[in-house]
Amino acid sequence: MTLLSLSDSRVALIPVVDTGEPLVALDGLSTRLRMDHSTEHRANLGYDLDFRARETVGVKLAKASLQLPDGFTLLVKESLRPSTLQDKWFREYRHKILAHHPGIAEDDANVLASRYVAPPSVAGHPTGGAIDVTLCDGEGRELNLGCPYDADEASSNGACRSACDTLEPQAAAHRRILFTVLGEAGFVNYPFEWWHWSYGDRYWAVVTRREHAIYGAVDMR
Repeated sequence: MTLLSLSDSRVALIPVVDTGEPLVALDGLSTRLRMDHSTEHRANLGYDLDFRARETVGVKLAKASLQLPDGFTLLVKESLRPSTLQDKWFREYRHKILAHHPGIAEDDANVLASRYVAPPSVAGHPTGGAIDVTLCDGEGRELNLGCPYDADEASSNGACRSACDTLEPQAAAHRRILFTVLGEAGFVNYPFEWWHWSYGDRYWAVVTRREHAIYGAVDMR
């Protein structure tokens, strides 16, 4: 089965008719929903995280958290991201690919880069419609879902892909829990990253066969 990448032209061709829906803070929406405010996480990403999302995304995320089995909590690692940062990360990852694959065609480098860092024009995080989320226990300790959040294919030996068949039973069970509650809430997963889910952005529109996306990039100035 061919996986739909963010470099696919179908994603870029989807028009955006933004609803103008406001952003809401994700903190406090549910007792089963946490944000990763740790100093270590902030240092790893290199910017001050903004745990806001579109209002409907917040409602759906809270709803999903309440469907979890006892002892499980959703842990959001990242949500709203500035478009300028998205562009910076895409260019840096693309440069890394070009350096590691001498002679690779520019278009091929763009395709590979787009699997793990979305081009700014189609990225979900700047719209307020995308979240990176994992599972933790009631004390906030992250659970095993096969590989660390934000790992790429090389560093994770393919475990970053949603449909990885080499996971340990416990990690596979945790993924099923995460995928069930988020999928039933209306989010779509990006198959190259088990932690990346979205609603309302261009990728969601393609997967759900909508005529247009309902969220465009948010002006964060």
